[in-house]
Amino acid sequence: MESFLQDVRYAFRMLAKSPGFTAVAALTLALGIGANTAIFSVINVAMFHALPYRAPEQLVHLWETRPAHEFAQMEASRPNFLEWQASNHVFSGLAGYTGMDFSMTGRGTPQRIYAGRVTANFFDVLGVQPLLGRAFRADEDRSGGERIALLSYGLWQDRFGGDPKMVGQTLTLSGQMYTIVGVLPREFQFAKRRNADLWVPLNPSADESARRTFHWINVIGRLLPGVTIQQAQAEMTRLAQRLATEYPVANTGGDARVVSLHEEIVGPIQPVLFALLAAVGLVLLIACVNVANLLLARAKARQKEIAVRLALGATRWRLLRQVLTESVLLALCGGVLGLLWARWGVDVMIARIPAQLLGSMPYLRGLSLDRGVLEFTLALSCLTGIVFGLVPALQGSQLNLQDALKEGTRGAGGGAHQRVRNALVVSEIALSLVLLAGAGLLIKSLVRLLNVNPGFETQNLLAMPVSAPQARYSDQQRNTAFLRQLLDRTQTVAGVRGTAVIDTMPLNGGGTTGFTIEGRPAPAPGQAPEANTRDVSPNYFSVMGIPLLHGRFFTEQDKPGAPLVLIINKTLADKLFPGEDAVGHRFVFAFDSHPMAAEIVGVVGNEQLGALDKALTPVLYSSSLQSNDTDFTLLVRTAADPASVTAAVRSELANIDPDVLVSSAVTLRHVIADSPSVFLRRFPALLIGVFAVLAVLLSAVGIYGVLSYLVTQRTREIGVRLALGAQRGNILRLLLGDGLRLAGFGIAIGLVAALAAMRLLSGLLFGVAPTDALVLLGVTALITLVALGACALPAMRATRVDPVVALRYE
Repeated sequence: MESFLQDVRYAFRMLAKSPGFTAVAALTLALGIGANTAIFSVINVAMFHALPYRAPEQLVHLWETRPAHEFAQMEASRPNFLEWQASNHVFSGLAGYTGMDFSMTGRGTPQRIYAGRVTANFFDVLGVQPLLGRAFRADEDRSGGERIALLSYGLWQDRFGGDPKMVGQTLTLSGQMYTIVGVLPREFQFAKRRNADLWVPLNPSADESARRTFHWINVIGRLLPGVTIQQAQAEMTRLAQRLATEYPVANTGGDARVVSLHEEIVGPIQPVLFALLAAVGLVLLIACVNVANLLLARAKARQKEIAVRLALGATRWRLLRQVLTESVLLALCGGVLGLLWARWGVDVMIARIPAQLLGSMPYLRGLSLDRGVLEFTLALSCLTGIVFGLVPALQGSQLNLQDALKEGTRGAGGGAHQRVRNALVVSEIALSLVLLAGAGLLIKSLVRLLNVNPGFETQNLLAMPVSAPQARYSDQQRNTAFLRQLLDRTQTVAGVRGTAVIDTMPLNGGGTTGFTIEGRPAPAPGQAPEANTRDVSPNYFSVMGIPLLHGRFFTEQDKPGAPLVLIINKTLADKLFPGEDAVGHRFVFAFDSHPMAAEIVGVVGNEQLGALDKALTPVLYSSSLQSNDTDFTLLVRTAADPASVTAAVRSELANIDPDVLVSSAVTLRHVIADSPSVFLRRFPALLIGVFAVLAVLLSAVGIYGVLSYLVTQRTREIGVRLALGAQRGNILRLLLGDGLRLAGFGIAIGLVAALAAMRLLSGLLFGVAPTDALVLLGVTALITLVALGACALPAMRATRVDPVVALRYE
């Protein structure tokens, strides 16, 4: 122990004697260790922390699936969900949930809030007890049930000041009275519902309850003790087969999918996290190689000191241990600085996540560097110290004692020493090329994705979510009059070119419905056509810039009481009416068990309804004048910056009805930029791009250092060559050739490694192959140019050597 403490004290003294070296090395290591710590802290809470529920390993999420169908995975229908509840033998409970928006009025400023609609046993399945009051009781989730609500802890604190007397009081939600029966605990979160502000019973409508083809309920379940996910999957598959036999029209070809709730929540971001972890791992390796090169140069200067210690009886093991102690101590200094960098880095990363996406990642809120992260950083720092210190330590301990002690002898062990440094630089270049290739592929993929045509013009287009009091506008005639007034008045605002409404925010997905085609034979069970649905105002297509291909747009005559009409997109027309005009055909729907027909009056161009990286889906549009939506999105096409008209549009809506609630306005370009498909590519592209630039800079420093050392070692040789008549251009080409040769070896190894490693990024790429030749050629050219620049400075310095001075050098 005493000898170890001696090594530590000596290591402190040696590092303190070279503050410049210590600072550069510690900061380089801090970069790599801090980046790894920051990414690990996110992975730690996302993947290794248990969900905040009772026995979370028993919780699963269930989906209805139809593998051969266009919509392969979907929510459950309520009739199927009730069959699952009644007939399974593997779950202690199955619960359903969905979501909706409310406008909360009557208590201060009107507020649009997001609510979870759940079955009565939802919180029991999760194992969550309210902080105050009670949870929902059996049968309170039935159709026409009592209007009650549970407050989230956040809404209770922010809106009601944490008043315990709120239990038993009422709230006005979308014009209807709800009684508060409880408050949920602070730690409760449910990522699948974006941290809902409050929770209400499911209370399905008659249509939601009856239609087996209406898929709208998300389902969670708790496995019985001892039951595995595989067993539950087998049980649900058998149940799906039975339902297909009993209800062939709705369930033929159907199955069920069981996945752990943890995987359902964090699964979408796993590829991103693993890609970032691999990237920061490469950054740390490059930092280690760079510091190892610094230590080799430093070891060269300490050869005589080491030789003297060997001559005085020190063992090579003791010297090896001493050098490793210095390396680990240096790495621990880097680790401390890395923790500070990681704390800042985590805050920056979370701040860049769009609010809507962050709502589905509640585990990132209040993220801190906890004990597990600190232990990871300590272990990583020690391992890093050993990794970058081992090569210099072995080189130093294998010193030739006689050569090192000879006064004036240079380059003792120089050949082996230089080969090691060269090998480190080659590995540094190879690792940098792999990082650059990954960044290049992700950036090219992002560009391809952003160049996808969404089917409408995104410039100067504003979206404003609107909630009108449901009780006031549930009557279709009043609803239609309200929409007409809203569109007429907002279109007169200065700077507005046109306005329209749609029931769902563009690019946010939406529900589907099945139907049959009038006059055609009934489709085989499970083969009925299905399409996404949208309710839009008559001028929607002109405001969005979606072209009319056949027929007509909706008009003011498509109003309540008039025959129902539809417009379909090109994808649906091509699928159902190939080679013929779709206009005039009629679709038959079975809403509330009563068949209802609607005529196709137009075919329009395709628009993307969801993620830009997904295939176009069939869409049918109905007129909002023939529905009674009270929650919709107002779209505003402007002549200039959309922000310039936001206040005026809000004012017009308030003049129409002060109880109409308008949420935060957002441009469609921001909707695209913050969508999951774009963000989950932009975020890693940005981070890995930054890491790649840092890696290239470190590589340039490494090449410069090696060539500078080589010039110093070959000063006399250069002087001799010049004295014998060599041209300075020849000297320049000689040294540039040495440096570029190292870069060439590194590039060759890096290309082979990149071709293998880039396949791991395939899940994050869009429209780009992992082996894209242009990207690999581009990063090769960039690395070559950087290497050339790093070689040029010491090479130019060598050409200015005075032969007379060089010949006296030793």
